[in-house]
Order: sequence, then structure tokens, then C-alpha cells
Amino acid sequence: MESVGQKLRETREQHNFSIEQVARDTHISKQYLEALEQENFATIPGETYIIGFLRNYAEYLSLNPEEIVNLYKNIQIQEQPLPMTELLEPVRPRGLSRILVLAVIVLAVLGAGGYLLYRYVIASPQRPRPQAEAVQESASPAESQQVVFQEEAMTRWFNLNDTIGFPLNGNTYPLQLVNIDRTLTVRVPGGTLDMTVGQDRQLDVNGDGRNDLRILLNDIDATGVAKRANLSLYKITKATEPQVAAGAEGGQGVSAGQGQASSAGAGQETAGRSATAAEAPAAGGEAAAGEAEPAAGPAAAPAATPAAVSAGSAAGTMPIITAAGPSPFRVTVSFRGYCLFRYVVDNDIREERFFHKGESFSLDARNEVQLWISNAGVVRLMVAGRELEAGRPGAVTTKQVRWRREETGGQYTLEVITRE
Repeated sequence: MESVGQKLRETREQHNFSIEQVARDTHISKQYLEALEQENFATIPGETYIIGFLRNYAEYLSLNPEEIVNLYKNIQIQEQPLPMTELLEPVRPRGLSRILVLAVIVLAVLGAGGYLLYRYVIASPQRPRPQAEAVQESASPAESQQVVFQEEAMTRWFNLNDTIGFPLNGNTYPLQLVNIDRTLTVRVPGGTLDMTVGQDRQLDVNGDGRNDLRILLNDIDATGVAKRANLSLYKITKATEPQVAAGAEGGQGVSAGQGQASSAGAGQETAGRSATAAEAPAAGGEAAAGEAEPAAGPAAAPAATPAAVSAGSAAGTMPIITAAGPSPFRVTVSFRGYCLFRYVVDNDIREERFFHKGESFSLDARNEVQLWISNAGVVRLMVAGRELEAGRPGAVTTKQVRWRREETGGQYTLEVITRE
């Protein structure tokens, strides 16, 4: 067989071309041209370059490029060893075996996944439920509670649809929380009762024209799935009803429990009055002496101390101490029952939470303390060493303890301002 290298060299010599001239004209390196003529193809990097150089060299010499490339390929085939294994054994299709292996792997994965799905989801009798479903079931009306109010007073959280049973004269009257949003709606005997936070309402449960139950709405929690409301319940004693009726005729609208608590608060205030308040009648001089005889009558109690107002009254101001200038003071708060309490100290420190019976704490202030009390009857205050009651049972009270500068004399008075 004719050699491709020999054919290229003989044709070049017939045209009297030198290797250097062919390299300049074809832009093929002299080293690679010599390798083609000597058939030293290993020095040329790659089959693609060899075939490309052969085509360009053949065209330059006016030879048939395809013929030259075919000669090169015949040489390469002759130099390769015979594949004896493939000649003796039939070739197995590799693609089919790979497909079978892949199919087996896929079936194994699907089988394992199906087993796990059946084992832990379908066949499990106690599979875990979503949290939202559990919370919704816990707050469902089917689990609403029925609470019987048998004590004189009770404060607790009630969920939506809870029922409060109020025993009276051998009968039990139901009160049900039917709606909790920004307001509270309670279904009571004979209708419904709508309340807002801090509102105090009284009910004639059995329809005899006399109030039997007092309800105070302390707080509402309508943010979660299980809506709830915090209520304080108080029984109203019948012995105080005539006093209530007298107050109502005067246009005050005071309840039985309020009338009794106010009288008790006035008595406590008179018993605990400081030396400053006790000197108030003496400042009246002869006028106080001239009114000594009327003072023995039942109407003399309000006129005895016109300058002092009880801390438990509807509104008023009580002086505590007088000083040349403001100074830090302490307010100690103790609780004899359940109460929602909020405070702000010097417009900076703030807190609001429910306190229980037996708890107490102290507040140190420079200028002012503001207090919000949901059940004033269970709170006792100690302001700058002076003890006073916060108010009547069940009352929602706001108090402000502050320094005030007197208009004359330039002195400062630490006072307690009460609002209900």
C-alpha cells in the first residue's frame, strides 16, 4: 500500500518546494510537516490536527485531500491490534443492562417509600394531628366549662361559651359567655349583658327588683383561638338594699355593694386620719364650736372633715407630706386578693399584670407614680410611710401620687389624687 508520507514528500520534490517554503505558505510548522512526511504522527497533538494538516498540505500540493486522509486512516487501522475478545464472544448490549439496573433502583426506592407511608401515616392509629387542629378542638364549644359561683367573691378567667351558675333561693341561674371580642356579651336570665374592660355591672337575677350579683370585667384576651375574659363576681347582700334605694332616689345610682363599701371606706379613713387632717376642724375656730350640736346628728359626718377626701371615694385629693422641695418617695403595694394592676413610675418604668393574694412590692419614684387598679378593695397602699386603702371592693380606680407646688409659700405637697 502506498505510504501517505512518501506520496507527500515525492510530490513536494516534484514541485521543487522546500520544507521552509511550504511552512511559510501553509502556516504549518516545519516540525509538523516533517512529521507528516515521516509518518511520525505521535508528535502532532491530536487526531483533529493531523487530519487538518493533511488536508491543507494536500491542497497546497494539488493532491486530492480525501485520498490523502483515507491513506492515513488505512495506516491507522492496520496498526491497531485485533480485538480478540470481541471476535470470539458476542457483544452484549450495554445500554440494556444499565436500564435494568436503573429500573431496579427506582422500584426499590418506591417500595421503601410506600412502606414508610403505610407504616407511619396510614396504619398508625395515633398519628399526630396538626397543631392548629388541636388548638381548635381545645377551644371548641364541646369542652366549655360550667362553674358554680358559691363563694362571696370570685375572680378567674372564663373561656367563650363557659357557663356560670349562680345559686339563689334554691334555684341556679345560668350566665353564659356568648361573645368575646372588643367587648364581652353575657347571656343572663331575661336577656343579654354587654360589657367593656373595666366596666362594673349589677344584675337582678331572679327578677324581684333587687340586685343580686355584681360583675366586673377585668380583661379580655381575644387574640388566640380560645378567646377568654377575666371576671370578678361579687354577691350583693340584701341587708343593704334599702340604703341603695335611698341613694338611687337622689339620682346617684349607687348599688347595694357600693353603698356598703363606701360607708366602710369612710370609717377607715376617719380612723386612720393623720395629724394634718385632724387639725382641719380646729382651723374653723368658733364656726366649728357653733356647729357642735348639729354634729351629733346623722348628717354631721360629711361636714366634719371638709378638707380631706378618703382614698376610696369617687374622686378627691389627699395630702401626704409637705416639704421645702420634691424628694424621692416610696409607694408600697400589697394585695389581699386577685387584682389586675398597672403602674407607671416617672413616665418611664411600666408594668401590667395580675397579682395574687399575699403579693407585695415597692415603687421608688422622684416625681410621680400612676396606678390603675381593677379591684381596689383588695389593695392596700403605703405612700411615704402613710398607710391607706385603695378603694372599695370591685372598684376600678386610678390613682396619681405626685409632688405639687403650693401657690403660696413655695412649699411642695406630696398628694394622692383618686379617680374612679
